[in-house]
Amino acid sequence: MKNNPFIFFITNTLYSLGMLLTALLITWWLLSAVDFFYPTFYQWLDIGQTINEFGPQNRFKEGFATTSMPQHFEYFSQIVTAINNGGEGLATISYPYNGQHVPLLRDAEVRHLQDVANLLDNLFVAGGVIMTALMISVVYKIRKVSPFVTIKMQLVQLITFVLSLIAICWLIGFKTVFYWLHEVAFPAENDWFFYYQDSLMTTMMQAPMLFAPISATMVIVCCVIFVGLNVFIKAVNRRVNDSVLPVG
Repeated sequence: MKNNPFIFFITNTLYSLGMLLTALLITWWLLSAVDFFYPTFYQWLDIGQTINEFGPQNRFKEGFATTSMPQHFEYFSQIVTAINNGGEGLATISYPYNGQHVPLLRDAEVRHLQDVANLLDNLFVAGGVIMTALMISVVYKIRKVSPFVTIKMQLVQLITFVLSLIAICWLIGFKTVFYWLHEVAFPAENDWFFYYQDSLMTTMMQAPMLFAPISATMVIVCCVIFVGLNVFIKAVNRRVNDSVLPVG
């Protein structure tokens, strides 16, 4: 039976998009479980030195420079956990100083991280819809013995898209694009830019430097998962097709 070209295009588009977003969601879950390798990047970027330098300069909090490296790892882990749980617990993260528990985050920082948590929740809802569409697409293509788009073709399309996106950002200006994305993604009334002297969160993350190795790690892990998902689904497809082939 000849495949309908339109249906073939739609199902392959859903398949490729679904595979990519599913890989991204799995990547986020996996890296969240290991706090995005913060302890490793902490040492690579010498974040401890940044804390020692800017912690005492903070205009709103005292005593953070007296905290230790293991404590910094724990505070980052608590932020990740809170963001993945709708922002719950952000305001209660604290560090000890002079026999008291000092809130790590200012109200403006809590609001920003709550915005991040809300955005992440929305992305996971959208991801759930896409994953459902992916499963429907996969089942349809297997039942109709419709060919799947090859991994090579998907990778070519993905690399082309990423390179095009980088080129556009370079032409516009990465800083301009960065600010625009924040303005679009977050409520205008809430702050999202913080100087080191005003934010222990920014100091502890050595923002935006920390985001570079985290992003690179996410890309690498996502690519591995993307290929693995393709291999798995094609193996299932082959197994199903072999089981329905006539014998003899």
